Amino acid sequence: MTAQLPGPQFGLSIGLFGGSFNPAHDGHLHLAQTAMDRLGLDWVWWIVARGNPLKQDHGDYIQRFASVQNLIGHHPRMRASSIEVQLGYSYTIDTLGWLMNRCPSARFVWLMGGDNLHGFVRWKDWRKITESVPIAIVSRRSDAVSPIARSTVFSKRFGAARVSDDDARSLPFRSAPSWTYLPAPLNPASSTRIRQSSQNLDDDD
Repeated sequence: MTAQLPGPQFGLSIGLFGGSFNPAHDGHLHLAQTAMDRLGLDWVWWIVARGNPLKQDHGDYIQRFASVQNLIGHHPRMRASSIEVQLGYSYTIDTLGWLMNRCPSARFVWLMGGDNLHGFVRWKDWRKITESVPIAIVSRRSDAVSPIARSTVFSKRFGAARVSDDDARSLPFRSAPSWTYLPAPLNPASSTRIRQSSQNLDDDD
């Protein structure tokens, strides 16, 4: 099975930022830029989900993809990817497996918002994901010892694999399982709030 990669990959550190992005917003960009800066990533690939098996309302794919493209604009080291649509995949574990086989020299890091950490254990083969690729979790809080980072099933199961945020730049060069929790200034933007605001505006027309 073939698919088009969004950018160069040979020997590079690449953050994989997956999500529905319904729509993409400044909070997502804040997460991606924080990870790029703190981890020293060469690229961030935004993997626009074909469909989230845990959500009923995925939104229109073309609109979601366009929202990512509009958000990142002409950023020199961020690209939107339709790889899941090209491959016909809906699960992260399958997308990761294909990318790692296709790009064996790339140093991939999976990027995730701290607000998604509790639900991560509901993902298909979440343990296998953790054992396949380093993970960077960007906090919605400024507290490096947030309860989210200490008390989830994920953090308890893989506590010994945690990398200090002071040593975050080493993460792309580490073997999995390894993960770090990056505190960052709070960005309150959310896709749900944006969709609700849009619906309210439509109702007023």
